Amino acid sequence: MDWLLTARMQANCLARPVNEAGPGGVADVVRRTGGLQAQTWRGAAYAVRARSTATTLADVSHAQEIDRSVVRGWFMRGTLQLVAVEDAGPLLALLGPKLIKDTERRYGELGLTERIRTQSADLLEEHLLAHGPSNRAELADVLVAAGLIPEPKGQAVYALIRHAGLLGRLCYGPGESWVATQVWLGKPLALEGDVEILARRYLTAYGPATARDFATWSGLPVPAARRAVEAVATTTFEVEGTDLSAVEDLRGCRDLRMVGEFDAYLLGYQHRYQELPRAIFPGGGMLRPAVLEGGRAIGAWRHSDLSVDLFDGGADLSAELKDLTRFAG
Repeated sequence: MDWLLTARMQANCLARPVNEAGPGGVADVVRRTGGLQAQTWRGAAYAVRARSTATTLADVSHAQEIDRSVVRGWFMRGTLQLVAVEDAGPLLALLGPKLIKDTERRYGELGLTERIRTQSADLLEEHLLAHGPSNRAELADVLVAAGLIPEPKGQAVYALIRHAGLLGRLCYGPGESWVATQVWLGKPLALEGDVEILARRYLTAYGPATARDFATWSGLPVPAARRAVEAVATTTFEVEGTDLSAVEDLRGCRDLRMVGEFDAYLLGYQHRYQELPRAIFPGGGMLRPAVLEGGRAIGAWRHSDLSVDLFDGGADLSAELKDLTRFAG
């Protein structure tokens, strides 16, 4: 099993193949991985650090807010992701309709009819076009003033903002504000995508993997994911009676790496082929920073003070700890 984890670690760029500094290095990491989980900005930033050698924390913000070569919004699985700008439209074209359909029940619980959602998306975009970056409270006031929701608090506000994001109408701007996509990125998103291209990119960044892994990572239906994987895979491996697909044969990465919270490597599969201890995966949707070696979790660590809890043995973390300090500046 170790060979599989090392191959996946290399595929997911944890051998740190990106040596470019600045926002260009950030964008390169994001492209190579197909996107990085961005539920927290810190998680996305430290995912970049783990896959590159010269980027800094400031570079990540610069790439998103100034260079605008990467964009933060709702993509794979309907969760917040940092993706390359050129990938945003294709991803929303492939994933957006199903994500909206999958949210219908929640929309109903919140009283958000299709009419309210459509009018809200139009209104939010119009406001952002006219006023620029706006925070949640400001957008909530706009929706209340239009009579689309009864009060500025509660989950309906975020649900309507996210819905507009899934339509490609808005995305994150500076900090925790939202902006009109067409102004922020210079043009509206072209909502056209090819599922086989996405499958090839997934297998390049996460293989060897199964169609169910691809469906879990992306949010696509399993049948569509299976057809796409079968169309693009160039090789297969059998692991515990299951065929795993890949597009290249990887030697594997046996390095030691400290990855941040919600790291893409640990979220990219239905089956990780390893059990994560509660120190890393306590439940409730949390995924804490982990120490990896050869793709296997061997410890946990904390962003706040860089303290480390190794589960077994005394791995040498000095190089990683030094680089974490460099990255933070």
